[in-house]
Parts: sequence; structure tokens; C-alpha cells
Amino acid sequence: MKISHVLPILAVVLGSCGSNGDKATATAVEATDSTTTTEAVEAVQPASDAVVIELGENDTLEPTTSPIVIDFSATWCGPCQQFKPTYHKVAEEYSDKAIFASADVDVCKALAEKYNVQSIPYILVLKLDGTTESVMGNMSEAEFKAFLDKAL
Repeated sequence: MKISHVLPILAVVLGSCGSNGDKATATAVEATDSTTTTEAVEAVQPASDAVVIELGENDTLEPTTSPIVIDFSATWCGPCQQFKPTYHKVAEEYSDKAIFASADVDVCKALAEKYNVQSIPYILVLKLDGTTESVMGNMSEAEFKAFLDKAL
């Protein structure tokens, strides 16, 4: 079965170094091989109620059919933890407009470096046209929605 036909919303490309046992969660995977096993498909599918995709160490993102909103944060960051419930709540409301992901900067170092994340929390929107929008810092729900309304 082709994974790209299972859930053709987002391409998550797993890095060549392999994972350290963590399961990557995504809504679709670009595979170099046209077939895969059921176990591999289950390993990359999010839980049915998951709105925010938790990114792993070697995951990279490319918007395919929807913009992608990434919350760069860390478990030790107070403002990040304060913003997390707001991010998840708004992600549920805006799930028809974008795909939402979360990246721990201590786990997703390469992704944070790729987008030059210098301060957290850092919200990055990857648009379909290849451009990006970003904002730093803890925001209220109204501020986050205003940012998304402008960026999406």
C-alpha cells in the first residue's frame, strides 16, 4: 500500500540517520519505495483525535495541500508551557485552514536550525507558495488568532 495514498495531506520526510525508537507522527509520508508494510503505516499515522503533530528528531516538513504551523518550544521553557494549551485550542479551531505541528527544539535541533529559531516560543507558518511568517513569544488566544488570520 502506498503511504502517500493513505492520508495525502502533509509530507513528513524521515531523515536518513533513522530514529532512536521514537515513532514519527504525521498525516502522510513521502516514501522512496512504492510499497510498505502495515506496521510502517501505523507507525506514522497520528492518533485519530490528534490535532497537533509531535515532530521527532529527524522529521522535516513540506507543505503539500495546506499551510503548516509549527510551534517551536521546549519542556523547560515556562512561556512555551503557558502557550501550549492556547496553541492546541486554536489548532482545533483552525484545523480546516492549516496543519499544526509541535517541535521541541532540544529534540528537533536540525529543524530549529533550518528555520533559524533563536528564541522560543516561536511560531512559524510554512505557506504553500514557499514563503513563511513567524512570531516569537507567548501570546494570548486573541493575539494568536490574529496572527493566524493574517498569516494564513
